Amino acid sequence: MNTIEVFGTIIKPKICKGKYMLAPINNEKIGENIYAMRDKDVNAFLYKKDNVTIAIDCGYKNCENISKAMDYFKINQNDVLHLFITHLDLDHAGGIDKRCKRVFKNAKIYLGKTEIKYAENKLYRKKIGFIKLKSPIKLPDSCTVLEDMQTIYIGKIKIQAILISGHTLGHLCYLVDEKYLFTGDSIILVYGKGYCFYDLWNIDSQLNMQSIEKLKMLQNIKFVITSHSGYTENIGNAFLNINQLPNWKDKKFKVNDDAPYNPFE
Repeated sequence: MNTIEVFGTIIKPKICKGKYMLAPINNEKIGENIYAMRDKDVNAFLYKKDNVTIAIDCGYKNCENISKAMDYFKINQNDVLHLFITHLDLDHAGGIDKRCKRVFKNAKIYLGKTEIKYAENKLYRKKIGFIKLKSPIKLPDSCTVLEDMQTIYIGKIKIQAILISGHTLGHLCYLVDEKYLFTGDSIILVYGKGYCFYDLWNIDSQLNMQSIEKLKMLQNIKFVITSHSGYTENIGNAFLNINQLPNWKDKKFKVNDDAPYNPFE
């Protein structure tokens, strides 16, 4: 277990306990096409259209909770043939680690051109003094690399990759069918209003704020869907405070009224 993994699995739960800063959606269908799957403090998502199912992120290593969510929705995990990764943090991409059980074992994996450099140890997730902390994810032998603003089609599903640097340098958001924006860890919703994601986990929060401006220019979005704080259909509010960092250290802070005391339970 490397240092980043120790932080993500041991230290992070202690930091978040009682802070009400994370509020993932319990296993829930959103609208006609989207399925939110909860793995502790984070959501991964399925998007299903015309008998084609894609996944966005895949949770922690070995994916026990994602497998349970698939069973809950009665969706066969072997039918998910395309998996889009927002970034290579443990809670979003642990399920693609080739040393572990992979819930979407048949899926083609997509990730950003810059993000793949973390797995290649050309970039480091954090730097503390002279210590460079490496990604805990070991990628499968074959992945498809996406460019910023690249569009691909899976059946009749349209997916556009949008580079939003700051949380990590290669972080991608995904705009699906021009209506559903999956923001990963670029935005946190605080009572439905969008802020820059927590500084604690960002490589560069100022860069993240600048990058999110790109999302504001998108037209016809119906849902903004985050990985740690639910979703909103109020698109104006989704980008209202993106040039600010939420003050999660304030004793009265809550991301919303449904935020659990301990999201890791």
